[in-house]
Amino acid sequence: MLDRLAFRAHPLDGAMLYFQPETGTHIRVESEATRASRRRAPRVVMFGITNHCNLRCAFCSRDATRESLWTVESAYEVLAGLAAAGTLEVAFGGGEPFLFRGFTELLRRLRDTTPLALHVTTNGTRLDALDGDHLAGALGIVRLSIYDELDWRAAGAHLSFVGQRWGANVLVEEATLAGLPSTLEALARLGARDVSLLSYVGPERSRHLSAEGEARLARIVRASPLPARLSVCLGDRVEAPRLFDGADDGGDCGAGRDFVSITPDRRVQSCSFQDASFPIETAADVLSVWNGQREALAHGASREGCARSGGVRAARSRRSASLRVWQSFSGNNSGECVMVARFATVEDAESFLAELVPGFVAGEPYSAPWRALFAEERVKTPALEHALSPEELLSAGRAVFARTSSAADDDFPELRALAWKRGGEVLAGGIHEHDTPRILFVVRTDDAEATLASARERDPDALAVRHGDLVLGALPVRGALGDTVSLLHEIARGLPIAQEIFFGPLDLTKLTDEAKRLSTSVAETRRMAFWFWGPTPEKRADRAADFERALGDVDTARLASSVVTEGVHRNKRLAVLGHRAGAHVVPLLASEVHVHVQLWREAPPRTRGKRAPAPPALDVAAVRAAVTPRLRALLGPRPFELSCEAGPSWRQGVALRVSTDAPRLVLQAIGEAVAAEIPDVSVAASVTDTSVLAFALRRLVAEVRSRSG
Repeated sequence: MLDRLAFRAHPLDGAMLYFQPETGTHIRVESEATRASRRRAPRVVMFGITNHCNLRCAFCSRDATRESLWTVESAYEVLAGLAAAGTLEVAFGGGEPFLFRGFTELLRRLRDTTPLALHVTTNGTRLDALDGDHLAGALGIVRLSIYDELDWRAAGAHLSFVGQRWGANVLVEEATLAGLPSTLEALARLGARDVSLLSYVGPERSRHLSAEGEARLARIVRASPLPARLSVCLGDRVEAPRLFDGADDGGDCGAGRDFVSITPDRRVQSCSFQDASFPIETAADVLSVWNGQREALAHGASREGCARSGGVRAARSRRSASLRVWQSFSGNNSGECVMVARFATVEDAESFLAELVPGFVAGEPYSAPWRALFAEERVKTPALEHALSPEELLSAGRAVFARTSSAADDDFPELRALAWKRGGEVLAGGIHEHDTPRILFVVRTDDAEATLASARERDPDALAVRHGDLVLGALPVRGALGDTVSLLHEIARGLPIAQEIFFGPLDLTKLTDEAKRLSTSVAETRRMAFWFWGPTPEKRADRAADFERALGDVDTARLASSVVTEGVHRNKRLAVLGHRAGAHVVPLLASEVHVHVQLWREAPPRTRGKRAPAPPALDVAAVRAAVTPRLRALLGPRPFELSCEAGPSWRQGVALRVSTDAPRLVLQAIGEAVAAEIPDVSVAASVTDTSVLAFALRRLVAEVRSRSG
C-alpha cells in the first residue's frame, strides 16, 4: 500500500520541492545546498484523456478534429513512467474526462500503484461516477467548469455533499465582469475551495479584457469571498496579490517546463493554446521532448492573449536562502480556519495566550514546545502529524482569536481542545469558512453618535446601531485579523469595548432587530454536537458509533455520522474527548435548534458500455408519513416544526429540517423511521444552533458592562 502522506522530493532549477500527494502540501527549499539542483521531469502533466465532449462551447481551446487514441493501458503506462521520473501531479481534461471509457478504472489503478496526485476538470454533467465509494481517495481535486447554460450549482452541491474537494474554473470576459462577484458568492456558499479565473485566448477582440476591465478584475479578486487563482495567461496585467508570479521560472508562466500538455492524439505541447506539438508513445518520449525541444516549448502561442507574446519578464535575483510552505493541488486553495475561544475573564484569556506564545511559529507545523504541551495535556488528535499553527494568534478582551486564511479543514484542533481544557468555550463555526469574517463589537460610550460616525468613516461596510449608552456593530476583517482589532480600538477611542468574531450572514436590519430584543431573556441550555468525517459514509458512521460508546452513560443520540449529547454540564470534558476522537465539536446554546437530515438512495451499479442509471427517487410524502408519527410519539407534548422537501436534483432524495427543543429525541425518531420504513437509504445529519447573534450580543454587552463598572 502506497503511503500518500509521504513527501516526494522534486528537484527544481536551483531549489528543491517536497510534495505530499494526500494533502497537497508543498515545501520549497532554496539555499546554497540546492544551487546545483536541476529539474528532471515536469512537475505537472495536463492530460487530455479524450477529445469527446457532450458540449460545444465557442471558447473551448481544444482542436475538435483530433482523434482520441488513449486506452486505459496506454495512458497508465505513460503516467506511471512519468511518476517514476518525478512528476508529482496529473490533471485530466479533454474533452470531458468522464466520457472516457474506463476512466474510473484508470483513476483507481493510478491511485493504488503510483504516488501521483490525481485531478480532473469537468463540465459537471457526468458526475455519477463520484456517487459511490469506489473512487474514495483517488481525486485530489475536481475542477468544475462554470457555464451559464448548465446547472453548475447542482453539480457543485453534489461534489460538496459526497465530500469531494472541488474548485471552479470561470472564464472572465469584458461582458461577464459585472456578474462575476455574484458567481463567486454562489461558489463560496456551495463549498468551492477556490476559483480559477481564466482569460480568453483567441481572435475575438471583444472577449479580451480592456485595461479598465483588468483593473476591475483586480478589485473583484481582492474582494473575493474565496481564494482566487489568476490564469497564467494574464501575466502581470492584473494587479493582485499572488502566491507566485513566475519569478521562480525566470518571469515565465512555466508552460513546457514546469508543466506540459499531453493531447488526446498522443502529442506533447507546452499548453493547450500552443500550436507546436510532438508525437509521443511512451513516458520516455515525453521526457525526450521535454528535454530536447525546450526552445520550441518556450515559444508563445500564436493566439492573441498569450502572456508570452509580450516578452518574458525579468527573472528574480536569487536569494541567499528561502523556505516556503503552501497547500494546493495545481492551484487549489481553501477556506479560512478560525478559532474563537471565550474565557471568563480578560486575565484568563491573556494567560492562555501567554502560555502559547513561546512556542508559536505562525503558519508552520506545530513547534516542539507546542507538541510537548499538547502531549502533556492529553489533547492530541488524529490530525496532529499534519496540523499547522495559525497564521495569527491574539487576544481581544475575554476572547482569544486564531486564524489561518487558507485551510482544507480544521488546521489546529489541538488548540481548540486546549482552550476548552483551560476553561474557555470555543464557539461554533470557523472551520473552512469562505465568507469574509466580521468582528462583532459592543462599545459603551457617552457619545454614541461620534462612535457611530467613526465606525462608518473608517469602513463603509461597517454595521453599527445605537442602543442606549451602547453602540453595537460589526466590522469586516480586511487583511490581517490583528489590524481589524486595532482599528476597532481606534474607533472605541479608549472606551470599554468587547469583541468576538461572528460567522454567518449579517446585515443592518438583523443587527437592529436583535438590538431591540436585548432586554428580553433568551432561553439557554447546554448541549454538544459532534460530527465525524471519513472517506466513506460507513467509516464516518463507525467513528461516530465508537465515540458514542466511549461516552458511557451520557445521554446521547446518533444518526449516521452525527452525535448529540444532552444534560451534561461538563461540556469541557466532552469537547476534549470529541477533539481527541477526531470530531468537529459544536456547542449548542439555544433551547431550540435545527436538526437537518438528508436521505437518498445510491445509484445502481453501472453496466459497462451503458449509461449509468439514475438513483431511485425517494417520495417526499412517503418520508413525511414515516417520520411524523414517530416524532409525535417520542416528543409527546413538545412542539416541533417539520419541513420535508425534495433534496438536490442529483440525489433525488429528501431533505428534512426539524425545529425542536429536543434534538436527541428527533434524531432517535428519524433513525427509527429510516430503519423500519425507508430501507436501503443513505443518511447525513447535522444540528445547528438558533439565536447565535442573540447570544453573541448578550455576551459582549455583559462583558463591556462588567469592564466599565
